[in-house]
Amino acid sequence: MTSKDGTAEIFDMEDARARRRASQLPGADYRDAGAHLAAVREASGLTIAEVAAKTHIQEHHLEAIEALDLGALPARPYAIGFVKVYAVFLDLEAPAIVDRFKEDMGFSIAPEVDVKKFEASDPANAESGELSLLAVMAIIAFFIWCAWQITLLDGREHTGVELGDTSHAPAALSDPALTEIVEARIIERIEPIFPRGCLNDAAPVETVMVAFNITAGGRVAGERIASTSNACFDASALNAVRRWRFEPRTVDGAPRALHDQKARLSFDRPQ
Repeated sequence: MTSKDGTAEIFDMEDARARRRASQLPGADYRDAGAHLAAVREASGLTIAEVAAKTHIQEHHLEAIEALDLGALPARPYAIGFVKVYAVFLDLEAPAIVDRFKEDMGFSIAPEVDVKKFEASDPANAESGELSLLAVMAIIAFFIWCAWQITLLDGREHTGVELGDTSHAPAALSDPALTEIVEARIIERIEPIFPRGCLNDAAPVETVMVAFNITAGGRVAGERIASTSNACFDASALNAVRRWRFEPRTVDGAPRALHDQKARLSFDRPQ
């Protein structure tokens, strides 16, 4: 609705201009697709609640997209669909945002199977051909199952700073003939700075446990406090961890994202 002096109309145009300017923020300046979406939303002057109301995507799903929090997102097809809708709403190039989101999250497709390897040796033999087709179908199903199990394993393993429990991984995945896994390795660790403002109330040693994700590019995302002995040290711990760099975990040479990693940071009170 337009007021008599045209004020509302001017505000609408200004909102559109702000949205357009925000959509021009270069994605390369941000560590991942979630951070890019969050920056564009904030530059557009929009809150999570406002975006949720206009896109009909639940607030906690939008927050999970921005934090690359796989555990808080729905199944992969729905998560990708939400990212596309979110990008379109912010006037961004949706295909590029979706592709980067897939890379950041470590989403991958099942490996292709060379069907020619399983063709019948005697094409004239109909019975042999039927058995060969069944063999091909069984092998394709096996590869799809392996890919799905690897995806599940990505979401629950802990590597780098603290390793999680992998004792329940399927035996087939441990066969080097099927899968080669190289675990993540930290290559740059920034130590936290003792905040001088926390000195008076600090114990001799304070500890902060930080949980975070490692993107397929080896960067930290979704950093958050898991536990702390003194909340005064939380910001310093988060600032240090978000600057860490990793060689990402790879499966058959392809980098994969890792989630729910944990690191314990200690702060020794200065003497």
